[in-house]
Amino acid sequence: MKTRLNRHPVRKILAVSISAIGLMAAAPNLMAQTDGPSEEVLNLIRPDSEISFGVLDVSKSSYKFGDYTGMHKKGAHLNGDVRVNMRGEGNANYLEIDATNLGLDSRNFKIKGGEQGNYGLSLEYDEISKLWYDSYQTPYVNPGSTRLDLPAGWVASATTPGMTQLTGNMKSFNIETQRKSVALGLTKLLGGDWDVAVDFKHETKQGNRLLGAVFGNSGGNPRAAVLPEPVDYVTRQFNLSARYTTDKLQFQAGYSASLFDNKKPFLQFQNAYTTIAGWTAGTGFPAYGQIGLPPDNQAHQLSASLGYQLSKATRLAGTFSYSRLTQNDSFLPYTSNPVLVITNPMPRSSLEGKVNNTHLDMKLTSKLSSDWNLVAAYRYDDKANKTPQSLYDYIGGDSTNQNVVANSDRWRTNLPGSSTKQLIEVEAIYRLSAHTKLKFGGEYEWAKKTFEAVSNEKEHTLKAEVHHHFSDTTAGGLSYAWSDRQTSDYLFAAPFAASFAPAYVAAQSWDNNPFQKKFFMAPRTRDKIHAFVNFEPMEKVDVHLGFDFKDDNYTKSYYGLQDARGYGANVDVNIAATDALTAHVYAAADRYTNFERSNRLAAGCGGGKANPTAPGCDWTANLSDHNYLTGLGLRYRPGEKYEIGADYTYSKSIGKTDMWAAAGTTGLLPLPENTNTLNRIDLFGRYALQKNLSLNVKYIYERFQATDWALEGLTPASMANVIGTNQVAPNYSVHALGVSLSYQFK
Repeated sequence: MKTRLNRHPVRKILAVSISAIGLMAAAPNLMAQTDGPSEEVLNLIRPDSEISFGVLDVSKSSYKFGDYTGMHKKGAHLNGDVRVNMRGEGNANYLEIDATNLGLDSRNFKIKGGEQGNYGLSLEYDEISKLWYDSYQTPYVNPGSTRLDLPAGWVASATTPGMTQLTGNMKSFNIETQRKSVALGLTKLLGGDWDVAVDFKHETKQGNRLLGAVFGNSGGNPRAAVLPEPVDYVTRQFNLSARYTTDKLQFQAGYSASLFDNKKPFLQFQNAYTTIAGWTAGTGFPAYGQIGLPPDNQAHQLSASLGYQLSKATRLAGTFSYSRLTQNDSFLPYTSNPVLVITNPMPRSSLEGKVNNTHLDMKLTSKLSSDWNLVAAYRYDDKANKTPQSLYDYIGGDSTNQNVVANSDRWRTNLPGSSTKQLIEVEAIYRLSAHTKLKFGGEYEWAKKTFEAVSNEKEHTLKAEVHHHFSDTTAGGLSYAWSDRQTSDYLFAAPFAASFAPAYVAAQSWDNNPFQKKFFMAPRTRDKIHAFVNFEPMEKVDVHLGFDFKDDNYTKSYYGLQDARGYGANVDVNIAATDALTAHVYAAADRYTNFERSNRLAAGCGGGKANPTAPGCDWTANLSDHNYLTGLGLRYRPGEKYEIGADYTYSKSIGKTDMWAAAGTTGLLPLPENTNTLNRIDLFGRYALQKNLSLNVKYIYERFQATDWALEGLTPASMANVIGTNQVAPNYSVHALGVSLSYQFK
């Protein structure tokens, strides 16, 4: 079976419309006894339209249940959907309106119109809420603002148990963000096989998210609170493209821009703790600290893509893009605390950040013979960070005077890291028989980096795959891939040496474990397997079985991630019992495990430095995630009068962390399990009151249970150096009932 892609789908739609118009002229009997097109003709030239409005009642308020859906508030909600499709009579004009969830915070509205084969206009409004937490609490009296104050009469202390006003002043504050966007678009077909498109999108995002705020300057004296970070973003996006299309050549060139503006560039917060050892006098309560929030930035990109049919059997395609990312927002001062002494000013007023990205990829496909196909590809990615370097004399956590000694650990140089990555891929496809197809291939990828622990890396990948049709109703496949990544010598202290003053580097004995590698920069071998079977055990029953396995080994990492392994299996069954009754059943399970080894930095274990030869100092951890999903659904539609259906979904996730220590070591215990369990039932029905008027009913029951050891049992003063938030893991049972009327028309 051969499939040919139409170069001008919009023109094909126009042709169908014209054909339908011609049908009206050629079949006057269809229009007899009417003032316009008959129902048969309308079915050809106009899709169905529908307007639906009703009431949705939610039994209980729940942020987790309403996340992204807008159904988080208890009570009745008016809601509606609109789908209108209008086609011109005797012309190619069209108008489409698609609006969903008009009464909820997840509403969307789209309108498109124009003349098929000539031009198109579009307008879209989209709104959606991300509901993070409704159990968060804070002692600050004005959460959501850019300057957070503690309540009057606050009793500060070096640790949270001494804050006698803490527990009684905890107040609830919802953590959520709301995104709203408006988009405009225009498409126009020009003469000579050219068409152009332009669109603009204006998006705002407002609300709050959580942020850790710290006073302190070393590993021993930080004090912290979890605060609501104000979010007030504006993003403007613009895209312009032109396309040229012929039978042999397809070309597109474009320009895009993204402009990000943060209306609230910083957050100030009052210190809830008293001044402690290691802090400069006067930096404790009632002093304020300051945190910089995401800066304004821009991205501009030029792009081009090309497809060319070199011959009947060979095609060349490729894309190229060049983008520039800039960030020139003014720096905040080293500290907002007026009691601290600033001797050395900022070396510059802003970062003057600039990154140039160049991307190129090309692919050649060729049918060498009736049995052989070849695919060859090349990819090039270059990230050139042109941000200037400067020496900054920073202040740690708004808690100390500036250190004027140039060889101190407070003098740091920013590191504008750059990288160049390239990849070559070759794949051969061989039709062994009418029922069997083989694939063989390989990849070679190499990269160079600056200001990283490794300066270059390379990876080889070999792949093999077989697809076989056992019969007309049964087919399956099996694929295997093996990869080997090697790197240059791992110089763990290289980024530190590049950012600290040379005299400071020369005097250091680094605390970082020299035998531990970051897993994404470490040598690694990988095995991947994928298998599937599709079959029909009986008429009107389709079954799909799938299995995936991946194993990553970090054999050259003495400490750090040693092995990462995962597998997943799934089954999907679709049943058409009768023309009126259909059903589907599915189930999936996966498990991912990470095995790690590390070393204690303690007395007797190398004098506080990593020492793999010291007995009883190693410890290991096994992190695993288990996920289970199953569900089933039924649909029954005996005719046009009514339809009913039901869906059930069950999912469960379990996260475990087991830990072991070397012989003679005590006090190392596994972490409690984290679990999420979801049960959901969806029932729906539709009854035709009249030919074009239907009554719709839907019912949702959802029960969610979660455990999270990082939240459970914690009071505001449970952690001595961090103010708790009283958050709890979400647990709820919610019923939602919706009733609506739908009117269908042409």
